Amino acid sequence: MTLGASFLKPALAPLNFANVSMMGRLITSGLRELAADNLLKQLQAGIEAAAADASVRASDVVSVIPMARFQELARRLDAHQRLAVGAWEDRPVESKRTGDLANLTEHKNLPTLSDSLMRLATMANANPELRMALYEMSHIARDWQALVLESGNKLDDDRVLRNAYRKRTLRRGFGALVLVAVAVAGGVIWQKGEAARRRVGAQIGTEDPCAVGTIDPADRLKATAEQLASIERRRGECEAKHAKLAAEKAEREREAEHARQCSDLTDTVKAGKAPSGITVVPAKVVAFVGRVATGALEPSDLGPDNPVFPCPEAGGVPAMQKAYDLAVVRSKLWVSHEDMNERATGAVRALQSEIPKALKRDIADDAEKIAVDALVDQRPIKMRRAKRLCGYKETFGFKLRPFCTSVLR
Repeated sequence: MTLGASFLKPALAPLNFANVSMMGRLITSGLRELAADNLLKQLQAGIEAAAADASVRASDVVSVIPMARFQELARRLDAHQRLAVGAWEDRPVESKRTGDLANLTEHKNLPTLSDSLMRLATMANANPELRMALYEMSHIARDWQALVLESGNKLDDDRVLRNAYRKRTLRRGFGALVLVAVAVAGGVIWQKGEAARRRVGAQIGTEDPCAVGTIDPADRLKATAEQLASIERRRGECEAKHAKLAAEKAEREREAEHARQCSDLTDTVKAGKAPSGITVVPAKVVAFVGRVATGALEPSDLGPDNPVFPCPEAGGVPAMQKAYDLAVVRSKLWVSHEDMNERATGAVRALQSEIPKALKRDIADDAEKIAVDALVDQRPIKMRRAKRLCGYKETFGFKLRPFCTSVLR
């Protein structure tokens, strides 16, 4: 490793870290890394590393590099970097767009830090303050990186430092080779860690929140605190998604079971059988449907309240209404029922053909006798009975005599 390389490794570290962070969608971390104090700190670390390798004082190294220009760039960067961090935290660019930086790595097309900052500035059109700060940072980062590389070359070219470095290299001998190997290994480990964090960032940013469940445990161990928090948040979103899907499935199953039982209920009525195993409608209604199907109506089934037929959404009501009308007529309860509902009354009128002729004739004969008694007695209960029977006589087409005529007036 040359003096220039010793200097460049720490001096370029914050630039490389910031660039990799932004490509991994850790924008805030990347922008914070570019703080002017941090860049100067790492620059000083590079100076000290080069001085140590050359066995010279740090001031000797400073005399070779353009330190005043670094100070000026740091002064210009400071305000823009602070502004960019604050503006990003207030109104960050949506993660889907920043994912474009990560996608570049998949095509082996790594952008420079200046490129990444410029792309972010373009993505921040909706936030002028952030856009301008990133734009200015892009130019300063380009100049800073160029100045660091220029300084590394000067350190390699400087005769005094170069001679001191050569003497130190000879003294180190084999030990230097060991240190180089360690540095290379450390760089490989660091690169693997950054690659793992990029993969984690890509899975966090996918549309499906459940994708975080497929993150490799080894990658998760290398994730940042910010990424770990995002993983937990996305995991919560995944659980909510599964809960919603489970609820929707349960509702579909409930609706399907309701439709199936309603279909069975309609079939049993058509077949004249009492239903069983029906749980989707109240037991009281199931019992009523059973009486309709078997023709075993009770007086209360005829009124005064109209009947309630279940499963209208399944299309079974017409079949149940037809069965009810027949059950009403065939039950003969209608003959003596005081207060029939509209459905039962209509059934008697509509299904006269189901009523035996002899029963019609008996009703007609009784109607006139009861009408005479009601006209003489004048009690309401007798008058209601007389009106009901005389009404049936008229409905059945029998000629009314004067007594029924008087009752029906």
